[in-house]
This record gives sequence, structure tokens and C-alpha cells, in this order.
Amino acid sequence: MSFQRQTLLAGQIAELSRGALARNFRVIDPRRCRILLLDAAPTILGSFPESLRRRAARHLERIGVEIHLGVMVTGVDAHGIETNAQEPQLRRIDARVKVWAAGVEASPLGRIVAEAAGAAVDRAGRIQVLADCTLPGYPEVFVVGDMMSLGGLPGLAQVAIQSGRHAAETIMCRAGGDMTPRPFRYHDRGTMATISRFQAIASIGPARVSGFAGWLLWLGVHLFGLTGFKNRAAVLSNWTIAFLGRGRPQRAITAQQVFARQLSEMEGVTLR
Repeated sequence: MSFQRQTLLAGQIAELSRGALARNFRVIDPRRCRILLLDAAPTILGSFPESLRRRAARHLERIGVEIHLGVMVTGVDAHGIETNAQEPQLRRIDARVKVWAAGVEASPLGRIVAEAAGAAVDRAGRIQVLADCTLPGYPEVFVVGDMMSLGGLPGLAQVAIQSGRHAAETIMCRAGGDMTPRPFRYHDRGTMATISRFQAIASIGPARVSGFAGWLLWLGVHLFGLTGFKNRAAVLSNWTIAFLGRGRPQRAITAQQVFARQLSEMEGVTLR
């Protein structure tokens, strides 16, 4: 999970605790849970412009997320975490549930391919490729998406889509006898992120969109990115039902349920 995803997940957890799970328990009140977002970086959502970062931070704090920047976790145990914070109340935080984001690493297949081809890999295990997305010394082998390391491109879906399309077009040209080198050029089409229900931020070229308008834009882009009218209609129907009410099909799995399932599997009984 990337640090950006950690920030967005904090907003989703806050929404679940204050909404969908608010009345699901007899003894505890999920609305009283404390949600802390710790980040060693000086800002959240670093890939977005500063104006959108400020809006996202204000909304997260409004829905109950405590944001602490420049704080690094130095120790973790079953009952909490320790940090390098200067504030005494943050040096030790009691927490039974911890979500850790340490970046994204490529599939182990990347290192296997790199060793076989004599290519280098970066810290995340991605193969360093040539400008046309091919392996050095192997022009017939293309590496695309999260497996390739090229010019510091981020691990985004658009990078994977565009590099995959580039590889396919290059192969088609070669099959037709055109062996002209074709370097890959990435076109940044913007970045979007949902913060919580009805709240999102989007940076598309010079345009900066946030709040409900950003959320509608996010929905539209992802909806039209699906293939086929049937898939789009089904997803739109599910979204409509989900956003009209506060309920969600997701529910918490307790330790009692885990033990019961393990016991039933030992006895040959299947729980559904």
C-alpha cells in the first residue's frame, strides 16, 4: 500500500466507523474510535497540488481523522506503537489495530527476469528498461506497467495502460516490417482520489477540482473506463443503492467468528 492510499484509507475507515458500523455492536460504539494518520513526510498526498492537499486535510480532520506529519513509527507491538514524535502524548499510542504502508514492491518475477537477462532492478524490484520498454539486449521482450522502471514513472494504472498499448503498437509495426525505434512517451492525464463519501480531489492539467464536483468527476471517469454497457449499468446500480443509504454489505469479523470457522473446518463442517 502506498502512502497516498494510507491517507485515503483513513478517510474510508472514519466513514465506516461513523456511518455503516455505528449501530452494529451492543457494547462498543464505533463512532468513539480514534483514527490517527501518521506520516514521516511533511505533507499528505504529495502527488497533488498544495491547494488540494489542504482541502483534503481539512475534510479528513472534519470527519474525525487526526493527522500527524513528520512522525515516524519506531516500534510496534500487540498493544500499540512507538514514534519519534516530540509530543509526549504521541511517543506511545495505544492501538490494537494498525495499518502499515511501506510502499509498493513489484512481483518477484521481476527479479527473476532481470537476473536471467542481466538487467538491473530498482529498490521496488522493477526492471530497468530501455526507452521503448524493452529489456536491454532483448528487443523482442517488453516489460510494462508495475514491472518496469523507466524515467521515474509512477506505478499508476495509466502508466500500465499506455505502456501496454505502446508495446502492442510496436509489435504490430514490427510485424509489418517497420523496425523504427519507438520510445515510449507517457501522457499524464491527471490524478484523482476519493477522500470519503461525496468528497474527492482531482488534478487534471491546470484544473483543480475538489468536494462533491470532484467526487462526481471521479465516478464518471471510473464508470466510463469499464467495458460494455452491461458492466457500466450494473456498477451504476450498485453505486446508486450504496450512496443513497448509509448501510454497507461489509461487516466486521470478530475473533469469535474466526475460532468458530476454524473449529468447524476441523470437524468437516462448512460455514457460509
